Amino acid sequence: MAITGEQYDALVKLMRGSPESPANRAARRVLVDGATQAEARRETGASRSTVSITVQRYTEADQSMRSVYAPIKA
Repeated sequence: MAITGEQYDALVKLMRGSPESPANRAARRVLVDGATQAEARRETGASRSTVSITVQRYTEADQSMRSVYAPIKA
């Protein structure tokens, strides 16, 4: 799943995340830039579980927001 940088920044803000934390930098690399979790871990120094959990949290939050704001079908 890819999201835009602007969408990612909004999710981090809404979820009160720290944009500069290794976990959030890694999740951004995965969700916005399309990097693998392994690449993102190596680049940021975040642990495997931290990256996995953070990517999952932001993915679920993005899906939840999209379902709430999905266009209404006539």
